[in-house]
Amino acid sequence: MERSSLLFLLLLTMCFCAGQNRTFVYQLTYKPGVSKDSIAKTLFVLDIAGQKSLFRTLEEKQSDSSFIANKSTAFMTTSFDDNLTVEKDLTTKTSRKYITSFSKMFGIKIDEPLKWRITDETKTVMGMKMQKATTSYGGRKWDAWFTPEIPLQDGPYVFNGLPGLIAEIRDAEDDYHFLLVQIKNSDGKLYLRENVLPISWKQYEKLAMDYYADPTREINGKNAGTNPMFMIKWFDDSGVEYAPNFKEMNDNRRRVIRENNNPIELNRRLDYK
Repeated sequence: MERSSLLFLLLLTMCFCAGQNRTFVYQLTYKPGVSKDSIAKTLFVLDIAGQKSLFRTLEEKQSDSSFIANKSTAFMTTSFDDNLTVEKDLTTKTSRKYITSFSKMFGIKIDEPLKWRITDETKTVMGMKMQKATTSYGGRKWDAWFTPEIPLQDGPYVFNGLPGLIAEIRDAEDDYHFLLVQIKNSDGKLYLRENVLPISWKQYEKLAMDYYADPTREINGKNAGTNPMFMIKWFDDSGVEYAPNFKEMNDNRRRVIRENNNPIELNRRLDYK
């Protein structure tokens, strides 16, 4: 075994002897659209505290911690976004993913079971022995590599339930590939979301299609009568107020949605026209 691998294993052992609060950093490499050749990369963090965990982007975690510290709004968006944020409770074996829409946050319970098949195939990564397992989720087939040397039955996104941390997982089409790139100690705070509105997948579809029908509805003045925070004034670089072309903005946004319609839950892909 190489010296760097031995050092990693030593540090890892010391890390787990110190406590159970961990931050696992994953890099997600994915294809936003089926017909597009472009590849996108995003860093995610899996924070584990006891039997609960929260998986989100690194940027989202920084925003959440800032919210707690400053008691201010943590995340605002004028879009309808699926950021692949997932909260898990390993005690109750429940998971839910978050969807954000402007100042609201929705939670969808993940009730699709993960039926794992553990194989005899192994490999060594970063000095750790990995074992292969396969499953199906979201209309995709997945190959995962987990390591019993990290005795946590968790992993990126919704994936969990193997006898060791999932360090790598990708779908059969190689559209989504999660890879563990760093392990850090954490402060044990997950910054779990409050005021999350529970919705079903059917309700999610309606919200998504409503947004597609009018992507600028939250900022084009139509909601100003019920919520003053939607009253937005537009200024150019010279400070002169102007009226934006919302039709053009809507057309551009709808085009982006159609071109990036390759969701991780492929069986939930909507038919945008």
